[in-house]
Amino acid sequence: MTSTATSTAGYQPEQVWLPASEQLLEWDEGFHDLLLGDEVRMTAFRTAIAEAVRPGMTVLDLGTGTGILALWALQAGAKRVYGIDLNASVLQTATERVVAAGYGERFSPIHGVSFDVSLPERVDLVVSEIMGNLADNEGFVAILADVRQRLLADGGLMVPSRVESYLVPVAAEQAHEQVSRGDPVDAGGPVPFAERLRRRGARSPFDLYYDVIIPVCTYLATPRVARLYNFAAPDCIPPAAAAYRVPLAYTACRDGILTGFKGYFVATLSDTVALDISGDDIAGRATSDSWKHCYLPIAEPVPVRRGDRIGLTFSRSCPDEATGVFRQSYQWEGQVISQGTPVARFTQSTAEASQDVLGPVKQRSVLTNETS
Repeated sequence: MTSTATSTAGYQPEQVWLPASEQLLEWDEGFHDLLLGDEVRMTAFRTAIAEAVRPGMTVLDLGTGTGILALWALQAGAKRVYGIDLNASVLQTATERVVAAGYGERFSPIHGVSFDVSLPERVDLVVSEIMGNLADNEGFVAILADVRQRLLADGGLMVPSRVESYLVPVAAEQAHEQVSRGDPVDAGGPVPFAERLRRRGARSPFDLYYDVIIPVCTYLATPRVARLYNFAAPDCIPPAAAAYRVPLAYTACRDGILTGFKGYFVATLSDTVALDISGDDIAGRATSDSWKHCYLPIAEPVPVRRGDRIGLTFSRSCPDEATGVFRQSYQWEGQVISQGTPVARFTQSTAEASQDVLGPVKQRSVLTNETS
């Protein structure tokens, strides 16, 4: 794939990109540079790790990537950090980074899939950054449920400790037009993109989700919580929680053209640190460069007026995720009701995403960490 890091320099609001969470095994060196340069992400995790790690703790860095979270945990006083990653090359980079900083004797790199990994001890703290911009679009529910059960000590801590995903109807007309043209920035043009859609059996380009910075000024209603994951409580994240069907209701707060829904998450990383990726200030570096937002488009835009009701049912299915195979599909369907009368319906689905969204089926437990 073309490096997203190279092409995102100077990205704009409502500019449409293919979903990075669907291309995990294809992240190249340039994309890791983008991740390391994401100020929103890096500042939040560095502050939270410094707060959560106590001298003498054992830590698991789940999806260690190029090792930055592991290094921060060691600098905070961890006596041992286990770093798991599926990518051997990037794990070597992590090892080199930690050794160069003088902590090599306290870092244990482990190449493999977390479902298959056993540790010589249970850890005091699990640090992970395996969230997509919808929170669960990188399979973290099954992964963290397994890790908590097998690898975390009684009374151990999780970073993040809580994650909420949000959905809000938007009038993102520029983004919708770009999807209509079949021309995401990093798709290689309309013809290659059309071939991607054909391979996966997609009905249209509206049966994918995209990475897009969607400004708050496009909101047509108040955001609603779609899912809540509380990792702080024992047995709070059963693998079955990864599949769901959630009804959401909105009341339009202004007139506008409904073009789809914006998805984002807010993660509680520690007692005083929250990571909120909803921001839209690109120039002020208050957006997440690497996550951006999730854009769930609808094929036919719908004019709405203030007071209209927008009903949405958002679904996720993942038949093989608990076995370590990264397969998922989302569906967003609903209707707009004006003065008590349904005026429009919509149904979009990534149902074929598990077969070939943007490449081959991905095996996913702990892949290359977004934090690097």
